Amino acid sequence: MASISTGHGRARYGLVDVVALLWRELWLMALVFIVIVAVGTAAILTLKRSYSAGATLFVGVGQEYVYQPRVGAGDSSPPMASEVAQSEAAILNSLEVKQRVVRAMGVESFQPAAKGPVEGAKAEAAAIQAVGQALTISVSPESPVIGLSYKSTDPRQAAQVLNSVIDQYLNYRREVFRDRATPAIRSQRAAFEQELSAADKAYEDFLKSNDIGDFATAKAALSQSYQTLFAERLATQAQLNQAAQRLATITAQQGRVPSDIALQKDLNVSAQDQVLQLRTEREALLSRYQPDAAPVQEIDARIRQLQAYVQTGTSVGPKEIRTGPNPVWVELEGTRISTMAERDALGARLRVIDNQLADIKARQSRLTDLESRNSTLAGNREVLSQSIREFQLRETQSRADSELVSAGADNVTVIERAQPPLTGKSMKLPLMALLLAFAAFSAICAGLLRVFTRGNVLTPSAARRTFDLPVLAVAPAKR
Repeated sequence: MASISTGHGRARYGLVDVVALLWRELWLMALVFIVIVAVGTAAILTLKRSYSAGATLFVGVGQEYVYQPRVGAGDSSPPMASEVAQSEAAILNSLEVKQRVVRAMGVESFQPAAKGPVEGAKAEAAAIQAVGQALTISVSPESPVIGLSYKSTDPRQAAQVLNSVIDQYLNYRREVFRDRATPAIRSQRAAFEQELSAADKAYEDFLKSNDIGDFATAKAALSQSYQTLFAERLATQAQLNQAAQRLATITAQQGRVPSDIALQKDLNVSAQDQVLQLRTEREALLSRYQPDAAPVQEIDARIRQLQAYVQTGTSVGPKEIRTGPNPVWVELEGTRISTMAERDALGARLRVIDNQLADIKARQSRLTDLESRNSTLAGNREVLSQSIREFQLRETQSRADSELVSAGADNVTVIERAQPPLTGKSMKLPLMALLLAFAAFSAICAGLLRVFTRGNVLTPSAARRTFDLPVLAVAPAKR
């Protein structure tokens, strides 16, 4: 064995030299390998078989994920199913759910028996950490399904813990999405009702002070009355003009008709009577005499004489005349008087209608002046009434939705609950393989460390490389 002198640096080994030197350190590598394998095997043999319980949840888009404005109406598109699943997975993986699971099952359920019980907040924190490490939540892209799994050495405990996680999650999410707006909506509705009562009182005082029953009805009634009276005024004015024209015509006709006329005239018709009498006598004579007899001829002569007198036209004349009031004039006078009375009545009626129209116009002008005030008060009442109706509807809907969610009618459905797994997984074989590889690597590293930390050159080839001199002979090292 040759030592390396100062100035030549470290020994230079080839691959064959390293292998040969490692072979010389075989006892050391075997010792390191055996120690590591023994310790690792002892640790691996203490590992227990792990059981994984699984469950599946279906998460739909519920009302809690749809935006609803607090005041007024608005439309919004619901989120995607994957977004809802991510949100629900965050609730599932929250610290609150794990803490509730630990408190529901007890801290002692998660404490290893070998370590013994741990008191205080550290035990709860350790149990929460154990639940977080054993719990796995998987969400598929574009899918509303959430997969859950929990690993434990006890298959029954794995199923119990996972089912407890699901139950506590369902309870916690109901608290998270619990309706907190109903009390505020109720108080706001009560405030609106008080404001509406004050607005009603102000509007009622406004109507009473202005002697109005209902503003819209009063305005419509005045408009209808004005139209009716205006149409009646036109008709009355036409009738008045007609009566005045008729009175003027009757007065003109009455001026042309005499007031007194002859009511009866007795005529003098004695000549005709005598002719008729003579003819009667002649007929009587013809019954006794011939037509050419002297008495008959005498009567014929007298008849001809009287007829000639009558034909002169002077034989008929007034014998007696009686006069009196003209009936036409009297009728015209009566018609004139009645027409005058009708004209005066129509004139009076027209004046009354004009006064009524003026009064209606004044009331309409007054209502027009009050319309802005009425619109403001009525608008306040209408807005408050509409707001109260909207808040009543929202309060009812929120209360009903809260009760439905409390009863379990939410958008999360448990597709499959956890069942105790029948088969478990053991990591002993993979760990043994890793242990052997690690022990072999550690043994080689120990051998290399032993080789390179020596200060002597142990092989001729290493001496030749180190000193750059030929090796002529090899002598055994002295002890």
